[in-house]
Amino acid sequence: MIKELLHKTLKLPANCWVNQKLPKTFFKRNFDITLSEKKLLDDFSIIQQMEVLALVNQETANIPSFTEATSSYEEIIILAVQTTSEQFDKQKDKIAQLIQKYIPNPMLLVVYDDAKLLFNVAEKRINNNDATKRVIEKEYTTETINIGSINQKQQQFLENLAFDKANKLDLRHYYNHFIQSVVGLQTAQINGTFVARPIEQSKENVLILEQIEAIKQQITTLENAAKKETQVAEMVKWNTQINENRKSIESLTAKLNQ
Repeated sequence: MIKELLHKTLKLPANCWVNQKLPKTFFKRNFDITLSEKKLLDDFSIIQQMEVLALVNQETANIPSFTEATSSYEEIIILAVQTTSEQFDKQKDKIAQLIQKYIPNPMLLVVYDDAKLLFNVAEKRINNNDATKRVIEKEYTTETINIGSINQKQQQFLENLAFDKANKLDLRHYYNHFIQSVVGLQTAQINGTFVARPIEQSKENVLILEQIEAIKQQITTLENAAKKETQVAEMVKWNTQINENRKSIESLTAKLNQ
């Protein structure tokens, strides 16, 4: 069901699809993984199977590669990792971090169980000490999408992933389209509207989203302090700060719509 959804969503050229299983031994054999990462791989309830669904490159999709001093886009991997419904919420982030850490290619990663999935992408730069390795600069992850109850914003996000809607000037532009789409869905959680904005604006929006999240945490801390306060003057002080923070969120949210 997940593969069917991804085929309909990504609408890649037929030559891109490979549907090739990726064995867990690939990581153990080729990388110096940590003990905790080995446990993650070995636990069948956490990682049931991994599959390279598609490879997007010059040959399969007729999109030129892009290479510069700090980054390389020669082939984009579409990879799906299946976990269990019991482990999805607890382990989804760790699974994504493990896969993105060791596979140097730009990658659209899908983590899923029987009923839900998420998409993960990452900006990577070439390791200064080893050109075969990558350093993750930034990861972007969607909210969890329940397959049986996809809302309007999520549907717009999925439709926007289609091959024909992406900038295919080169593989970097094509991969940036995935990043823009993921950030668009993240932003839609705040302002209610899905829009895939240009890559630089998308990155600016991510910073705004992080600011909003930090302020929300501050509000929670202040609210807890206000509940415990017995002095009226102190309660007024806490509530004033809370209202100021809420206004800051409103101001930042307005910037997301610009």
